[in-house]
Amino acid sequence: MNATPSEFDSLTLAAELVNLEPLQEHLAACAVAFGLAPKRVGMLTMAFEEIFVNICHYAYPAGPGPVTLNCRAAGAQFVAEVIDEGIAFDMNSIGEPDLAAAIEDRKIGGLGWFLVRQIADQLDCFRQDGRNVVRLTLNR
Repeated sequence: MNATPSEFDSLTLAAELVNLEPLQEHLAACAVAFGLAPKRVGMLTMAFEEIFVNICHYAYPAGPGPVTLNCRAAGAQFVAEVIDEGIAFDMNSIGEPDLAAAIEDRKIGGLGWFLVRQIADQLDCFRQDGRNVVRLTLNR
């Protein structure tokens, strides 16, 4: 992916679990072309899966809506944006999981977002023009 910071490689599909694999394959191809190490590519696709599955389950209660995956190079960074037009989502509303607690004492939920935060070198989540944007930035 020889792109300038303003050039996007974009794919939009419906927020349906059947579309997880094609979106992950697209993301992986972009990340490999950018030059991310295979281990980082695997971690990135895992983070994407968490984000996408949450969109499928929660963003569109009336039925699947669109999910756009934008990939771009920004100098020595690879940027992946996952965009949906669903219900407003505030990542800050999801607390950190208590990793020290016994598994049976832990609150359900939040572990996936914890992993996403660990995988991305920078994670931004915001609402813009009526859309949720989750931006993962990974350093080469």
